[in-house]
Formats: sequence, structure tokens, C-alpha cells
Amino acid sequence: MHATAPSQDYAPTSESPHYIAAALQMGAARDVIAHRDIFSANGIKLVAKGSRLTPTQFERLTQHKLSAPLDHMIDSEDPVDAQYLATAAARILAHEPVYARMAAHTGDALAVKHGLASLKLPHPALMRLTVMREKRGQSFEHSLRAALIAHALAQRLGLSIAERYHLLMAAICHDFGEMHTDPAILAVDHAIAAAERNFVHVHPVTSYVLLHDMPGFPPQAAQAVLHHHERQDGSGYPHALRAQRIPLLSRLLAVADVAESVIRRHDLPRLDVLLRLNLARFDARTVGALRDLIHATPDDAASRPHEHGVMTQLLHIADLLQAWSVLRSSFEAAVAPRDTADSPLAFLFERMASIRGVVLQAGFDPDHADSMLEIARGDPGLLLELRGYLDELDWLLQDLAHEIERRAPQMAGLPHMPIDGLLLHLQPIQHSPA
Repeated sequence: MHATAPSQDYAPTSESPHYIAAALQMGAARDVIAHRDIFSANGIKLVAKGSRLTPTQFERLTQHKLSAPLDHMIDSEDPVDAQYLATAAARILAHEPVYARMAAHTGDALAVKHGLASLKLPHPALMRLTVMREKRGQSFEHSLRAALIAHALAQRLGLSIAERYHLLMAAICHDFGEMHTDPAILAVDHAIAAAERNFVHVHPVTSYVLLHDMPGFPPQAAQAVLHHHERQDGSGYPHALRAQRIPLLSRLLAVADVAESVIRRHDLPRLDVLLRLNLARFDARTVGALRDLIHATPDDAASRPHEHGVMTQLLHIADLLQAWSVLRSSFEAAVAPRDTADSPLAFLFERMASIRGVVLQAGFDPDHADSMLEIARGDPGLLLELRGYLDELDWLLQDLAHEIERRAPQMAGLPHMPIDGLLLHLQPIQHSPA
């Protein structure tokens, strides 16, 4: 006679093959233990609680239709838990000056460590974090550092203890959906194709579904995860929300998420420029709080800019603005009137106006790029500032290209030639060595 299984069936076919592959790889390297009795969907007890699973047994389980998601029912040797997160955070604060600086400016540098130690993460979340740490290490480190930044912002803005708790929960788990994406797409050296980008854009929704359906995970934190790629001007995803329609915790997490990536890939001056130029895209109070926390100076620059690269960027921006002055009439003719709320091209005019505003804010004259470089050449601080502006403009152009790709279904009936022409000018430039 078979033991009775829980009533709700779970089909592993709904689980991502990429996440299952990562879990299997982890299971081959360390012990995996049944967290509870594991049943098939038809009530057959497959594994008893406490049993150690061999790699072969573990793989066979992934082929069964089970009574619950597999990561609800297994444990790993040396799992991630709240204390592990707190210890890892303390190590970052002790050895990475940028994060130590931010924590010190909050007034209570140890608050984030205590906050992480207090998290009551559901078992499936801890299992996913363990798989992420072992097989998607860069994503795990990103999530942890984004949590440090998000908590520092929450402290600076005076959020309540409950809000800080939910924000930490969201930050630690915000990229769970990326483990359902082919790791080859997310590789640092991989140029993401347009068709592949759809898999990237869906990850906040995937993360939300995983967390929303996870018993014990706070709904406020799950909601923050869903909207952490929304932007104040409506240029984000998945729902193109604007301003106050974006939950407060999502607005903080959005800034923390971007800030961690810029700190890791670039430096604090680049981050400071990004923050100053993106007040239309990010919550202004949150941006102000982060700028206060980082106090970027030219001494924080990772390297000095090369003049040749700066000139190449200047010419790229000049070419785009000249092309837009020609293409604009084609876009205006495609939709009349262009400024109606339901126009499929309204976003495009808004984004290009924003890019033009950034150019003007930088004091850039597209017709005299060489003179602008000449002014900056004798001043290392000014050249660094100019490079930061131009890097940020390059990023804005790529982001607009991605938004055009996301909105392609709404623009399906429009002429392709002007859109293709604009996309060509939005492509990132190839920097040659100095």
C-alpha cells in the first residue's frame, strides 16, 4: 500500500530545463537530501525524508510528474540560509570600499547584516539561492550586492523596518527568473540577439510567478520584484508603468539593481553621471539618496578615458542626431497626430526628446564635436565627465533600441524603413584600442 501524497499535482514540464540542469550539476558536486517525503503525482512514495540522493536518483526524479516542485522537497549540503547571507554581506563590507562607504553613510553600517540575518526565506527560496550560488555565481553576487545598496537606500530614505525587510527579501530573490534563461544568452561575452532579448525581458514575470506561488513569501516583496525593471518615464518592462504607478520598493530596487551593475562594470563617476542624467527614468528621491551615499569624486575613476574613444563616441551621437532630424518627418507622417496617447510612436518622440535633453545638458554641440574634445583635453576631470556623459548616452541609445524591439507588435503596421534606419544608428559603436 502506497503512502498518501499531497493533493496538488506538479508537472516538472512546467519547470525550466535550464534551472533543472543547474540543480542537477550542483547535485553531482555535493550531497542532495530529501527535505521531506517525495511523492509522484499518483501517490507513489519515491524517496523518504532524510534520504541522500545519488546523482542518478536526482536525475530520475526530474523525469517524474511530482506532487510538488522539486526544490520544495530537497536540501543541499552547505545550503544558503539567512546567516550565510549576513556573513557574506559582512565580508563585502569589510573588503570592498564602495560598499563600506555606502554603509557608513547610512548611520548604521551593521543594520543590513542584521536585516539579512533576520530574513525568514521559505525553503524553496533558499534552495534556489543555493543553486544560484553554485551554478550562477555572478547572479548570486549581483543579488547580494544589490540588496546591500537597496537597504542603504531604504535607511537613507527612512523606510520602516517592515519595508526594509520586504525590500531585502525582494532584492535577494529578484533575479530568480534568470535561472530559467539559457546561461549562454546571459554570458558576459555574448551579444544578445533581438529574439533572445525576449527571454531576458520576461525574467521579472518569471521571478514574480515563482515567488508569488511560494508559501511564506511576502506579497509586497513579490510585487517589488515584478516591477523592478519599470522606469518612471514608461520606458521599462514588463508593463511600461510610469511614476507613482510603480510601487515604492520597486523604485528603490530598480536603482539598486542598475547601480550594482555599473559599480561592477565601471566606476563611481560613471554611476554618478548615470544618476544625474536619468532623473526622468528613476525615482528622484532615490537617486538623490544614492548620490549622497556614494559621494563620487574623480579619484574614484577606474581608468582615464582615451581621447580617441571619446571622439568616436562624440561623432556617433552627432550622426544619430543628424539622422533623427531627417527620419523624424517620416515618423510624423506615419502617425497623425503623433502626440495622442494611443499613438504607437508616441514613446519614440518622447525618448528622442529625452536623449536630446541629455545632449544639451552635457553642453554638446553636435556640429562641433572636435571643439568640445579640445576644451576637455587639457582638463582630466572634465574629460572624465565628458566620457561619463557619452557612455551614458550610448547606454540610452541601446536601451531605446531594446524598447523598439519590445514594442514591435504595436508598430507592426508602420513602414519599416524609417524604423530600420533609426535602429541602425542606435547600434553601439565598436571601440578601437588607443
